[in-house]
Amino acid sequence: MNRAPRAVVPVLCYHSVGDVRRDNTLRWSVSPGDFDEQMALIRECGRTPMTVSGYATVLRGLAPLPPRPVLITFDDGFPDLAEAALPVLRRHRLTATAYVIVARVGAAPSPDRDPSLDWDQLRELRTHGVEIGSHSRSHPALDCLRPAQLHQEVAASRQALEDGIGAPVGSFAYPYGYHSNAVRTAVRAAGYSSACGVKNALSHPDDDVFAIARVLIERDTGVAGIGALLDGTGRPLAWRGERLRTRGWRAYRRARHLVHVARPRVSRPTS
Repeated sequence: MNRAPRAVVPVLCYHSVGDVRRDNTLRWSVSPGDFDEQMALIRECGRTPMTVSGYATVLRGLAPLPPRPVLITFDDGFPDLAEAALPVLRRHRLTATAYVIVARVGAAPSPDRDPSLDWDQLRELRTHGVEIGSHSRSHPALDCLRPAQLHQEVAASRQALEDGIGAPVGSFAYPYGYHSNAVRTAVRAAGYSSACGVKNALSHPDDDVFAIARVLIERDTGVAGIGALLDGTGRPLAWRGERLRTRGWRAYRRARHLVHVARPRVSRPTS
């Protein structure tokens, strides 16, 4: 007997909406005009916008999947989310989930650090239906951290975020998409009910609620690229578990991290 095809759930991952370099590149900065066109297409296609926590209830079998769902997420918490993206989302009656780097919220920009949303902007986003989630405390590769550091990045960031916005925080996004069994365990233990990875693949109702697949949206993705994702043809369906190359890349990064931590530091003269 043939199984019915799985529904395709595009989970889009944006970073910045503007024409300013972030992390010294324009790659992750979608122009405001392109973003408006992409959101207009989502609305014209009759897609049902969902927050990540809303989608998590579907993955847990606690709610039915709505017709033609789509998720719009933002990572890092740049101020243009409130200044440029929110008006577009409101005009097209779309919701989203914003994952913020908690230690940067409200911090003044510096030559080596991009500006971030402040607490008032986060509360405003939430007032307009944008879910606020944690993207860790300081955005490290979590799968290279020791347990005490991991706790600060995962659990302490949630507490600080809840205190700042005055509301529960239920979802987490792994920095760089990197996670391991230990990281997932820490996320669950901290009280989150869902977490997003990357994979650059399309989610579906059998996806992992603690590693929801997303597709990174780049400056040159364009409205045609979004259309392909909405049609379910732009990327493969997400797979369960990790691929061998992912485990190999983690082993390489952990080895480099351990070498860096173990390397003796030479004290500089004070005069």
